[in-house]
Amino acid sequence: MPELHLDCPAGIAGDMFLAAMAALGVDFAPLRAAFVQAGVDVEITALDARDKGIAGKRMQISAPEAQPLRHLADLTAIVRALPVSQAVRQRSEAALARLAEVEAGVHGCALEEVHFHEVGAVDTLVDVVGAFWALEALGVSRVTCSRVPWFSGTVRCAHGLMPLPAPATTVLLQGKPVYPTEFHGELITPTGALLLDRIVDEFTFGPAGCLKRSGLGLGTMELPTVNGLRVLLLAGDGPGLERIMVLETNVDHLTGEEIGGVFGVLLGEGALDVLFLPGVMKKNRPGGLLQVLCRPEDLVRIRDLVFAQTLTLGLRITETTRAVLPRAAATRPTPWGEVAAKETVVEGERYTRPEFEALQALAERTGRSVAQLRYLLGEEQK
Repeated sequence: MPELHLDCPAGIAGDMFLAAMAALGVDFAPLRAAFVQAGVDVEITALDARDKGIAGKRMQISAPEAQPLRHLADLTAIVRALPVSQAVRQRSEAALARLAEVEAGVHGCALEEVHFHEVGAVDTLVDVVGAFWALEALGVSRVTCSRVPWFSGTVRCAHGLMPLPAPATTVLLQGKPVYPTEFHGELITPTGALLLDRIVDEFTFGPAGCLKRSGLGLGTMELPTVNGLRVLLLAGDGPGLERIMVLETNVDHLTGEEIGGVFGVLLGEGALDVLFLPGVMKKNRPGGLLQVLCRPEDLVRIRDLVFAQTLTLGLRITETTRAVLPRAAATRPTPWGEVAAKETVVEGERYTRPEFEALQALAERTGRSVAQLRYLLGEEQK
């Protein structure tokens, strides 16, 4: 399955991402038809454009009528009415809920009180749904991104004059690697930051793999450099390499219940994996090795969590590389309905493995055990 790398020295906005995907060959006519079918009349057009003599695409999104202020429930209702895949619908709903949560925190109000203002406009709704729809259209299994630029200045919005980055953008950029620039202007919009937060699997120094093609999505703001988001589509049929951090500590002062609690906290906060290997420590005390894997950009947060959750006095931290197969969310048909699954390709063969939680839910509905369901599904595949 192909992978996508985002190169964004000029920042990112939702329409720039869609324009870049159009430059890769995505046809947005079916998406427009989906919105029209859901009762939202909108034009979605990718135009040929140039900036500083460089050719790319620029996205034009327009609705014939002024759009009302909307709450999360209004946007969710539109998404649920769209004739798109379940995966696109779920990812879009989750992204909009994330944005509402951030806005509520920024303005100190309840989630249901959040008015989306500019975000409620149809163009932003198209940006969010269109991003996940375009990734699915290209079959992208994994997204990486370069560091993102930090910028300054002010922007006028419904709440008045705001410093840049906008408050919601600042929250959504937390945990992402940034670098300073002298740009005065909104290089990353709240919708652009939302896409970075929801679609990027890893921030890397550059792409890795066999480059298939590239695309450039242009923005509208005048910058000293080309105002464009470059996307690189890479062949991802084999294992990819990614940097990870390994944190280890010897533990002999925690009970089994306390160690189990540490697992839940770390995994819930973004650790890639947690492992405990029992052993015998000094003074013949029973203990073991606690090992935690995380992404480099999550190191400080996960490190501090390990200290807080275990009260260990020291951590060994190393950086290593792991090979990972491309994977994608999928569904597996069964005699009792579809179940969520993970899909990957090994030596040209496609494998779809149901998620354990999905099998647990199916077991409750059917009165069978997870072991029985795995056996029956295996027999069905034969």
